Amino acid sequence: MPALLYRALSELPRQPHALTIGNFDGVHRGHQYLLGRLRERAAEQAVRSLVLTFDPLPAEVLRPQEAPPRLCTLEERVALIGACYIDAVLVLQFDEEFARQTPEAFIEQVVRAAAPVELVVGDDFRFGRGRSGSVDTLRELGVHYGFDVTVVPRVDLDTEPISSTRIRELVSAGSIEIAAELLGRPYSLTGDVIEGHRRGQLLGYPTANLRLIDRLAVPADGIYVVQVSIDGSPGLLPGMAYIGTRPVFQDQQRAIEVHLLDVTLDLYERRLTVLFVRRLRGDMWFPSVDALIEQMKADERATREILANLGEGWPPPLTWAILNLAEGAVSADG
Repeated sequence: MPALLYRALSELPRQPHALTIGNFDGVHRGHQYLLGRLRERAAEQAVRSLVLTFDPLPAEVLRPQEAPPRLCTLEERVALIGACYIDAVLVLQFDEEFARQTPEAFIEQVVRAAAPVELVVGDDFRFGRGRSGSVDTLRELGVHYGFDVTVVPRVDLDTEPISSTRIRELVSAGSIEIAAELLGRPYSLTGDVIEGHRRGQLLGYPTANLRLIDRLAVPADGIYVVQVSIDGSPGLLPGMAYIGTRPVFQDQQRAIEVHLLDVTLDLYERRLTVLFVRRLRGDMWFPSVDALIEQMKADERATREILANLGEGWPPPLTWAILNLAEGAVSADG
């Protein structure tokens, strides 16, 4: 059952909840562990589990020029949280007025609307104006209002904590296989197909040019092995993706292009979700168009071999929360 989706504290039903609060950008394995603990605590107390998250993300309001790109869209975030068997998601609009709330004022609002019996948070949890509230602040407020606080330690991989920041760095460097390990699913981009230069068609490799639907983190320039979903269809099509500035043609604008193997489809104005499987190589300059075509043929052979050996269980189950977004969340107002 998808998570119920609420857009304001006033929409919440008057019943007790076990809840957590956070950005949950990417809903990575550290988030998934915390959500699992939330689900367990809610079940033990026979109450609903609730995730309170924000849109825009706080950094996008407080430091817009420095805000990092997102690891998923808001719709994907809600769907991924629901796929972790959470009962409900509350998305609060974050703005400058919201940011001015003291920790005490914020929790007072949450208590009045959500009637928490327990808050489950990470050990680095901060909240309220200037991030002035800490886990200790939350415990003090729990004593005052009568809710428990469970603190969940961060999850490490290779002695380093799993975090959205670390994953963004990996994606930016093109290390998408390690990023996928931290996410618990392949990294993906979703975008709409727009008109391009049609050079790929002349090269024998027609491509769909993507315009991303959100300010998503884009992997490093290069050639990638990918699988593609069209308009949320359940089937995944094999393909190659190119990210870069097309140095052979001396373009300046960075592009994201997708070539599907074995099928020719009119993808203009269709929406694609691209799963990144592996990076084959970085972007390169070639002395001629013929040299570029020969390299593309080699890339295609490598792509086919990699996709043929993915094995059973691919993609990981959580991936389908993004691919099946039409079923991802149910509005609480019906």
